[in-house]
Amino acid sequence: MNKRERQNRIIELIQSNNQTSASKLAQTLSVSKRTILRDMADLENQGVKIVAKQGVRGGYQITETHNQYTMNFTEDQMIALFLTLNESQSYSTLPFKEDIKAIIKKCLNIPYTKLRNTLKRLDNYIKFEDHDEALLPQFFTDILIYSAERNVMAVEHTTSDYDVQTENVIFIGMLCQHGTWYAIIFEIGTGQTTMLPVSEIQDIAYSFQKTVQTHDITMHNFESFLKEVE
Repeated sequence: MNKRERQNRIIELIQSNNQTSASKLAQTLSVSKRTILRDMADLENQGVKIVAKQGVRGGYQITETHNQYTMNFTEDQMIALFLTLNESQSYSTLPFKEDIKAIIKKCLNIPYTKLRNTLKRLDNYIKFEDHDEALLPQFFTDILIYSAERNVMAVEHTTSDYDVQTENVIFIGMLCQHGTWYAIIFEIGTGQTTMLPVSEIQDIAYSFQKTVQTHDITMHNFESFLKEVE
């Protein structure tokens, strides 16, 4: 089954059962949950309106309504958001620069004349200097999925000696410390938890099916599990 056939099958399964989940879809189609989530994201980009409802009666649904996200802000909140987005453009290493530019453009075109003029004045009279910061790898958001799945992953990354090393790990979460992003990982080989700079990760792939109990390690207590630096 190729990608297009699988995506068509996903639509059919959701339409026939509004209580289906990503895990059930993955099991039915014999693929990983991550593949299902990526397929659904691709379907949404193509215009398919997929809605996820939580709870006992929840599940994925396909709706015909246009999927717009509406949030109400006060004028001060809108100014704060606009400045924060502009400021983030100058230093953030997150791989969302184009998305942020699109949001800023929408802010400058809102239909409320007074607020639009205020934002345009801010845009004309405040400048944030750019820094030469390398963007994080594009699989940044995938790491969040891996962290939720707790599957064993093969991570290829550079070492302090600039060698490339591959090891089997389980992702616990992500930490931004002093502007640097780290993936908190549980190393299968050593049985210890460590911090891996996201910028050093070259590639990630599913490794092998293995159950490792790591749910006692969270982003709130991972420091107590960190291995000692030699």
